[in-house]
Amino acid sequence: MSKKRKYKIILYENQKRVKLFYQTVSLSAVRDKWLELKGEKVPPFTKEYGGKRGKKLFYELGLIYPDNRWAKSKTVFRRDDLGRTEEIELSDSKYRIKELIPYWAEEKIYDHENKKHIRYHELVEIFKSVADISQIFMLNNKIFLQVEESVRMFGNKNIDDAERLFDLLRTDLLKIKMTNFIFVKDISTQQRKSLYTLLEKKGYKRSELFRHYSY
Repeated sequence: MSKKRKYKIILYENQKRVKLFYQTVSLSAVRDKWLELKGEKVPPFTKEYGGKRGKKLFYELGLIYPDNRWAKSKTVFRRDDLGRTEEIELSDSKYRIKELIPYWAEEKIYDHENKKHIRYHELVEIFKSVADISQIFMLNNKIFLQVEESVRMFGNKNIDDAERLFDLLRTDLLKIKMTNFIFVKDISTQQRKSLYTLLEKKGYKRSELFRHYSY
């Protein structure tokens, strides 16, 4: 019979367990993995909203030990939105939270052309492959790449996410000297009407273009 896996690293979303990152029977292995995770670089585009109501998200990573001599440490506390501290306890008394740190979850972007979600670095590679003078513009919760008569659409969960993505793309593309892009963030009412007409001709549905949220 295999040994019981005792040591765990768990991801929490708004104080609820959502993912088991890692588990092992080895104390040294879990310590090494924990140090590795603590040293990870935060991705440029992280999740800020989610769920059916688009609630604000916050993430934590917990290091879980069995309640033995290695787990004995100071009590772990969490601070709530009002600044109050509360002691963190697990429902299973056989385990304890050894350490809890702020963490993140990477946000993804919907590529309408390929009908799949992609990561931010994949999106950047798409834009880096463009050599012609092109336009990047924002419409509701979507980012568009227009190269001459070709238009490609990328969807976000909401307008705030689209604005974050637009600003991030502009900063990163200009940083690597991609000066062939024209960035258009603020669109007038007349321009918006013209864009809806243009995009419909390109095969995009007006109902989809009008949408501000996609959870």
